[in-house]
Amino acid sequence: MKIMFVCSGNTGRSPMAQFVMRKLLADAGLSEKISVTSAASKPTDGGALHQGIAAKLGMEKIPFGEHRARTVTPDDYAANDLIVCMDAGNVEQVKGICGGDPDGKISTLLGEDIPWDKNGFAKTYDDILRGCQALLKKIRG
Repeated sequence: MKIMFVCSGNTGRSPMAQFVMRKLLADAGLSEKISVTSAASKPTDGGALHQGIAAKLGMEKIPFGEHRARTVTPDDYAANDLIVCMDAGNVEQVKGICGGDPDGKISTLLGEDIPWDKNGFAKTYDDILRGCQALLKKIRG
């Protein structure tokens, strides 16, 4: 299974979700069966992981590595089983890039928008963790 997380610029929420989900999958022994990536719903310049996001991940002991932002492409639709967006705007942008969602792969993480919380990213992290835990539970059946 392949999961792609998407936010506007791929430097904050979507890579945070990518690294959180990878940690949850590793803890569940599912890293070999499920791959996780992330991308931007808007054109990006290949920026690095936001420093505040990196600091919050480090504080929460979530492993993360080198990250360069990239933009969703039409090929990503076929390449992924799930495309999980951080907000409704991202959903519409990804549908535009991919020519719709005929297979029902595109959704939001919690059925609601994940905020870009610059005040230490606590709410962003909590929402993403809760959403990733729910997604893992759904995947496991």
